[in-house]
Amino acid sequence: MPEELLRLAGVSKSYQASGPPVLDGVDLTIRAGQTLGLSGPSGGGKSTLARIALGLERAQAGTVFFRGRDLRAMGRAERREFHRQVQVVWQDPYLYLPPQFNVARLVAEPLAVHGLAPRSQRSERVKELLALVGLEPGLAHSKPHQLSGGQCQRVALARALACRPALLILDEALAGLDTISQAGLVKLLGGICRERELALLFIAHDPKLIRLMCQRQAELQGGRLRERPVP
Repeated sequence: MPEELLRLAGVSKSYQASGPPVLDGVDLTIRAGQTLGLSGPSGGGKSTLARIALGLERAQAGTVFFRGRDLRAMGRAERREFHRQVQVVWQDPYLYLPPQFNVARLVAEPLAVHGLAPRSQRSERVKELLALVGLEPGLAHSKPHQLSGGQCQRVALARALACRPALLILDEALAGLDTISQAGLVKLLGGICRERELALLFIAHDPKLIRLMCQRQAELQGGRLRERPVP
């Protein structure tokens, strides 16, 4: 059986003391190489689950494990390695790609931060990553506002893949794109996940996208997670 990467055990979260919980005792496991699609209504806790899984937000109950280690027990070095191995692409890349940086610097930055390529090799590695996500090398000098939404998401994906992650979380990352851009990214991501045995948590409203992308499907309703059979 593939190695367990991410496990949420009994995770609960409320934002209002008197209101219903956004997450209510959620259990979720993703193993190496698995692709899991997560759907549910707007405001139903999907992004909250992603932020908790990433360690960006704390649950009020329950535990998040990565490779068997409780995130709360991780030291600085372990947490740094966790943030390399678990990468995320959010819905609106224009909000989180620094607008003052060009594409080359955006993609090279994680290589420098995590020591994944010496300075002399970063330019070539950036070219390889841009090619991997289907972007022309000439875009390396462009800034985010000069790119289309689909191109920006490909830059964000290249930036995430630069870290050589074990798990990629996509939080509505295809939601704002036109049908052609969505189809292109679905095909691209499917190939990358298969070739790299990359685990994927794919959060989306569109069940058709989830069926195309994922081996497993789950739905978040009323704070409870229910896995659904794949048709």
